[in-house]
Amino acid sequence: MKKRAFLYIMVILLCGCTEPEGRIHSDKKKGDSVSVCVDDTTINISKPTFCVYIENSGSMDGYVKGVTQFEQSVYSYLSDIKISGITDTLNLFYINSQVIQQGSDIEDFIKKLEPTTFKKKGGNRGTSDISDVIKTILKTIDGRTVALLVSDCIFSPGRGKDAEQYLVNQQIGIKNSMADFLKSNDCSIMFYQLNSQFDGFYYNREDRPTKIKEQRPFYMWIVGKTEYVAELRNRIPDNKIKGSGVQNVFTISQGNKSVNYAVVNGSGNFRLDRKNPKTNIIDAKKESRGKGDGKLTVSVNVDLSEFLLDDSYICDVQNWELNDKDFKLESVHKSSLNGYSHILKFASNIVKPTTLSAKLKMSVPQWVYDQNDEEGVDIRSNGAMRKTFGIKYQVEGVYEAFTANNNVYYTSIKININK
Repeated sequence: MKKRAFLYIMVILLCGCTEPEGRIHSDKKKGDSVSVCVDDTTINISKPTFCVYIENSGSMDGYVKGVTQFEQSVYSYLSDIKISGITDTLNLFYINSQVIQQGSDIEDFIKKLEPTTFKKKGGNRGTSDISDVIKTILKTIDGRTVALLVSDCIFSPGRGKDAEQYLVNQQIGIKNSMADFLKSNDCSIMFYQLNSQFDGFYYNREDRPTKIKEQRPFYMWIVGKTEYVAELRNRIPDNKIKGSGVQNVFTISQGNKSVNYAVVNGSGNFRLDRKNPKTNIIDAKKESRGKGDGKLTVSVNVDLSEFLLDDSYICDVQNWELNDKDFKLESVHKSSLNGYSHILKFASNIVKPTTLSAKLKMSVPQWVYDQNDEEGVDIRSNGAMRKTFGIKYQVEGVYEAFTANNNVYYTSIKININK
């Protein structure tokens, strides 16, 4: 028993320790299982389990009538997850007011995606309580589980209810569930918007049906440990998802994290401080008029790869906040230097001793508001056919949980500048 306990302890410590010579050997690649050999005894640490939930409320029937882009998107994504080797266990479920297990055969699962199958599976299909669905799913996630929810994400208050109050309460419910989850989990979320043919009844906020045959948006939530979600996106990039393809994406990770960064030598008229060459510059001066427009310029390499953010987000200077109004972030580009993902270029017309801070803000992307149907009444008016009733309340609920206690920045860097 003592030897077995020792083996388990060594496996746990291995994740955070440097490998000593001779005694322990680990064959580990990011996203793969870990094979650990201790005193000729091999222990395999399993890959994450993927749990896939497809909402089968009545409003989803139109996405699965015949062969649709909805089915193509889901089928291709689940197949790529299985083929990628990121997991050995992929469990399939329907979800509404209940969680209904469907085994693990992806091909059989997709073939049976039809309105008649949805109806046979049980549960309350009449209304959609997205807050309860998310709360239920979060309870299934631990350090080795990734959850994927596929849904139209339409809030369905039901007849006679105050829709505005219902949406606010749903947002608060999502925020509370997610905030509780984040207390004990290092979590990231990817939220994909896709489109598909829809042939069925659209139910408005009063549950009044309208028969439509149009393109409609649907969504995939992916929730799990940051390293697993990052590896998933790395192995299955957005452009590999078939069907209509990804239309928009929202990603969010826990903030206030330290990142690797370093001043780029030669990016301006200054010298690097020998004691702290990564963060301190000395003898700072303006460039000549023929070089750098007569400004003080400083470029910094930064590794932002762990945040799952698109380049379009990171490279938008509006998503960065500087503490010194005399400085401007002129550009953000991909970095070609190993160990760094991006390069930030700062400039100032004034040379002075200062500690320049740049913070990457956490925010809800504009597309969420553009795709939000504010009324949820008439699907054929005000562009509602391409929008989703209440989608902004779901995303804002998640955002508020991640940014609780004024935690509104992914990370920050600081550069000490001296004349």
